[in-house]
Amino acid sequence: MATSLEQQPRINKLLVGRFLADVLGARNADAVTDYVAPDLVQHGADAPDGARAFAELLRREFDGGPTADQGVADVSEPRDPVFVIGENDLVCVCDYLPQPDPDAPGTTFDHYAFTTYRIRDGRITERWPSLNKIAPPRPPAPGTPTRTTTVSSSPSTDIEANKRLVVDFYRCVFDAQNPDAVKEFVADDYVQHVSHYPPGRAGLEEFVRSRFPNGPLPPPDEPLIPPALIVAEGDIVVIAALLPQAEPDGSGALYPYYVYDAYRVRGQQLVEHWSGINKSAPPKPPGPPPTGRP
Repeated sequence: MATSLEQQPRINKLLVGRFLADVLGARNADAVTDYVAPDLVQHGADAPDGARAFAELLRREFDGGPTADQGVADVSEPRDPVFVIGENDLVCVCDYLPQPDPDAPGTTFDHYAFTTYRIRDGRITERWPSLNKIAPPRPPAPGTPTRTTTVSSSPSTDIEANKRLVVDFYRCVFDAQNPDAVKEFVADDYVQHVSHYPPGRAGLEEFVRSRFPNGPLPPPDEPLIPPALIVAEGDIVVIAALLPQAEPDGSGALYPYYVYDAYRVRGQQLVEHWSGINKSAPPKPPGPPPTGRP
């Protein structure tokens, strides 16, 4: 029989699902306090701390008021997510939100929005969005497919090994600028779910080679950009790095931007990838230099 600790991620995912449905799906800002702790911490730049301030922002978003262009990523709900995973007290939601393609008017590019929540004592206490303020995501057109996928698991799944695999992939491939190391981590039939990155393992190898023509370097003992978040369930691993970005008002101030990637692991190889990078607003200095991770 499962212990309460083993059941907690499932309970937390149900809580987040109800929050998305009852607050965002129903466009009911008054229900925020049913799910959110009074001292909610917002780690992103799209919403203020505190349940009351968050509720007021959502109320303006729902009413189409003066701050409706701030682009709280969650407001694009309700749509079936690509996946929802939970580990310990964290829940991560991935949504497919195709966006207008800046290079091909009238078409869209693949964009995946991520939000991670921390749940304690039955309330959402922290939130990490993937929102880039330069290009906040627009709601997709009605009828847009959701690209829902299954999170597979088995009793033999070792999520800690899966997380180490992803961290080592970044360390040995991107930090070491080594395209030849790709085959050590990535399956030959690697599926790239983002259309503006090259497909397959061969495409990834060529991407790394073109991005880092002066490599390879010795891999560092630790990642050059440590993960701000890493959440795993079943065969899915979600990882996020904090890359502070310049405020769009030209003030020189920085805002926190979380760059997300998700991978499916099979047989200790990466077999699928979803990116949270927005083609219209890829990470730029003055934050830590982007590593070009596709």
